[in-house]
Amino acid sequence: MRIGAGKGSLVVVNLRSWIDLLFRERRMQMKPWAGPIRNQKGVALPMALFALVMLSGLLLAFLSMAGMEPSIASNHTDVTRARYTTEAGIEWAFDNLTTVNPNWSTILGPPTNGLLVNAQSLIPGSPQLGTFTVQIRNDFQAADTALTGQPVDPSGSATSDQNAIVILTATGTYRGVTRQIQAVLQNLGLPPIPGAYSMPGVQADLWFDNANFEIDGRDWYCESKCDDPDPSKRNYALKADQSKMKYGIAVQPGTQQNSNPQETYEHRAEGKLDNQGKRNKVTGKDQTNPGASTKGLDTVAPDNSLSPATMQTFLDRIAKSSSTKILQSTLSCPMKLEGDEAHPSVPKLSNGCGIDKQPLDLGSRSDPKLVYFRGELDPTSSFTSLMLEGKPIQGAGILIVEDGDLRVKDLFDWDGIVIVTGRYVSSIFESGAKGTIYGAVISNETVWDEGGPKNKNTYWDGYFTGSPQIRFSQEGIDTAGRVLTSRRLYSWREL
Repeated sequence: MRIGAGKGSLVVVNLRSWIDLLFRERRMQMKPWAGPIRNQKGVALPMALFALVMLSGLLLAFLSMAGMEPSIASNHTDVTRARYTTEAGIEWAFDNLTTVNPNWSTILGPPTNGLLVNAQSLIPGSPQLGTFTVQIRNDFQAADTALTGQPVDPSGSATSDQNAIVILTATGTYRGVTRQIQAVLQNLGLPPIPGAYSMPGVQADLWFDNANFEIDGRDWYCESKCDDPDPSKRNYALKADQSKMKYGIAVQPGTQQNSNPQETYEHRAEGKLDNQGKRNKVTGKDQTNPGASTKGLDTVAPDNSLSPATMQTFLDRIAKSSSTKILQSTLSCPMKLEGDEAHPSVPKLSNGCGIDKQPLDLGSRSDPKLVYFRGELDPTSSFTSLMLEGKPIQGAGILIVEDGDLRVKDLFDWDGIVIVTGRYVSSIFESGAKGTIYGAVISNETVWDEGGPKNKNTYWDGYFTGSPQIRFSQEGIDTAGRVLTSRRLYSWREL
């Protein structure tokens, strides 16, 4: 639109047309470079090349890692086998130390100086399967308290052990890879056992109803067929070397306080061997000639090597061990084991109060067990803490019955040690009782005034009306010593 005419006239332009014109010129200026950008022809090839380069890099990385896997796996295998070799060293040492006395000094000193084995093959003649070295030392160094959790050995010596605690270090090697494991062990050991039937307590009252029993302190061992699960099929014999022979019946020295009239423990024990037939059933070391064996009263002898204090120390250590399981028998719920023909070493346990015929493993010669029953105080001396009935029942290791009687009614065979201990206790073999114990029996009465200060009615600590055989066997004692629960493992760590 034009307003006016001629020079100087005012020209009015349509605003919309002017804006369109401006943008048209702008688009024309952009065409030389905007067009190619919008054109995507040829982009696939660079993208494909880029993806190929990336995939090739990943493939090379994976191939490189895969090439290292056999080496990693081999190293892991070597480390694992070296550790297992080390564990085998600990187990080997543990197994071989079970027969050592509670005092470790015999190993700590010369000639071994604590070196149990050097470069021992896991399988003899096959060192390629790994070797181990085991070192044992006393816990006498100041820093050992933190390791053992106990005060250091009072001896303060590397070669003299007084607290039965040692530090065991096993070093295992496989194809140049080495690992170490350290364990702290307490040797609970076994107490000295002076007789096939030992009575270290404060009473020695015995009853023999007939001459069908046998108590023999000579050293017996299994000669053949020893792996037969049926004890009646094994062949036992007397050792030619009788250096380990014990008394038939061993008692405490001194006088039994509640006897009326006063008499020694020895005379008290001999009292019921009142005829030659019964006396001939007791055999063992001759107290008048210790190198020889005899029958009768001369193998009923006092011996203080197993004192009440020694017995109690042993029992306390066993009870405190974290691996000891104590089965509770009460006056209202007494424990009973019933034999199982199919599984004689796994009889059925019952108490009439919730435990009903539960299987209980009593162990075997190759795998002995610690079986511990604890009863209750019964001043009437009539409480049977454990009843064994139903045949057969057999086992191996250590059987402990505390505070109450052990009553055997049928066939019972045992390899190891049977301990009846505590207040108002007795080992009772009833008329139907038979079988053989190869090892030892300990009947330890701890209450001296059972039956009153002047006992008019004897409470028998050992009662024999059946036909049991108690035969001392060092082999059986060693079987009991192999019970792993008789040792306390304080710690186990990899160095």
